[in-house]
Amino acid sequence: MRGGYGRAGRYRHKRSSLIRSGEFRDMHYEGKKGFIPISAKKTSERTLSLWALGEMVDRLVAEKKAQLVGDKVVVDLRQLGYEKVLGAGTVSRAIQVNVKCSEAAAKKLKDAGGEIVTGTETK
Repeated sequence: MRGGYGRAGRYRHKRSSLIRSGEFRDMHYEGKKGFIPISAKKTSERTLSLWALGEMVDRLVAEKKAQLVGDKVVVDLRQLGYEKVLGAGTVSRAIQVNVKCSEAAAKKLKDAGGEIVTGTETK
């Protein structure tokens, strides 16, 4: 197969021939145009679901990254690199978090006896 007719594939699979000939250096082609994958469009906001938070609470207390105050676990998720807690899952313990929460996560945390220290409830 020849890879297309004419100038087909010039900026894709035939780019190496342009580089070898020096033609690519003289062109003012600025990167790929067209499709941008969804992963590149996402923001860098790190999120955590309630299910994952409930799973890692015991480990955080053992590693002394969270404090146990009475029957409530106090976790500063901003220091751990998280920016938001989402409402997927349930929580069986009272957890006090220091991060933004979705409305569903805030409701579930408050129903379990926990609270949100700093951060706003967002959609």
